[in-house]
Amino acid sequence: MEICQPRRRRRWEEVGLALAVGTARHHAAMPAPLSIACLPFTASADAAANAALIERGIVDADARGARVLLTPECCLPGYPSAARDDLAGVDWCQVAELEDRLAVAAQRRGLLLVLGTASPHDGGVSNDALACGAVPPVRYRKRCLTPTDRAHFVAANRAVTVTFAGWTFGLGICFDLRFGDVFRDLAVAGADAFLVIAHMAGPDPDPGTKALIVPQLCAVRAAEWATPLAFCTTSVADRYCDSSVHDARGLRVAGAAQGLFLATLTAREELDPWYAGLRATGLGRADGRRG
Repeated sequence: MEICQPRRRRRWEEVGLALAVGTARHHAAMPAPLSIACLPFTASADAAANAALIERGIVDADARGARVLLTPECCLPGYPSAARDDLAGVDWCQVAELEDRLAVAAQRRGLLLVLGTASPHDGGVSNDALACGAVPPVRYRKRCLTPTDRAHFVAANRAVTVTFAGWTFGLGICFDLRFGDVFRDLAVAGADAFLVIAHMAGPDPDPGTKALIVPQLCAVRAAEWATPLAFCTTSVADRYCDSSVHDARGLRVAGAAQGLFLATLTAREELDPWYAGLRATGLGRADGRRG
């Protein structure tokens, strides 16, 4: 496997490592409402074409007033087993350069981009959510791998948060939704909102079940930590469900099957104090206390 490490990429990774370990903290002020966009689309095996589509999404999101933009999982190189058979033919130097290009495009517009991509890591390839643009780039490498994922990717074990516009965002990818400890770790790290990118598509061993369960998982992860959650998945025809945004109560407030859509993130503190109390109770239990 050819490993590409441009000069900018090395600097990004150093910054990302410093920011990646979340620590619990308290806000000096409640996060203000924030406009967020999701760009569900169907990626191809042509990374340059995918990047061009994402770049148009950046421009459109900025024009419509969004401050954050999510793309689907692994949409830059194309998801293996869907957009492409595998990752053997990926030009990682090209992917790195396209990541840089998209980060610069987002940076020029003051937009936080959460980009579905992949990169060489630990002797294999990791499935990544790259937060970049308006912030120093931070790379979250997917922790929870499906059986299909394991044929293409290596797992990581680090919870990652990124802070922008007064919000601390916890990053997640697809199958992570199945595992409560992933979101517990992000909550303990101080996440005000969860940003989850996904490729929820393909055969369902129990047909129709995932179409019902995945949206409920989004609602539960938001509700159990009183934390808004944005979920951006592929628009491919065999997807299990549409992309969506849930508020701190777990209620779906926006969604779409394909194309850019916007929603407003609102802090739990805007709701009844019961929701802040719920989160405080959860954090206490995570620290080994009860109450």
